[in-house]
Amino acid sequence: MSGQGKRIACVIVAHGNVAKCLMDAVQGILGTQAHWTAVSNAGMGLKELRGAVDRAVEDLATECEVVIMSDMPGGSCHHVCQEIVGEGGGVRALTGINLMMLLEFFVKRDRTGVDELVQTVKDRGRDAVRIV
Repeated sequence: MSGQGKRIACVIVAHGNVAKCLMDAVQGILGTQAHWTAVSNAGMGLKELRGAVDRAVEDLATECEVVIMSDMPGGSCHHVCQEIVGEGGGVRALTGINLMMLLEFFVKRDRTGVDELVQTVKDRGRDAVRIV
């Protein structure tokens, strides 16, 4: 668990239904998970997306430390997450998420601090990409 004794939650921010579909896969493998929110950028400009992500973070931050994960570097989802992290407040962010990263996050989030978890999830995601 995190250093403050809080659970670690995640907000997944992605294009279309990617976030929800990834979490459907995670829960199909690991079972129902708590303390997460999927945010889609569908039909939103940057301002609306920022508001949606802010609300998701605020809802989870009352009980948890929050990690924001976006689907790809350079996109609108990434830019909104980068803005939030840049404002301080202790929110961490990862971009370029894949299923392996989310599985690692949910398996290990109760056994490690948030900074170590973010590094472990990043490493696991990178290591999962292979040429076969």
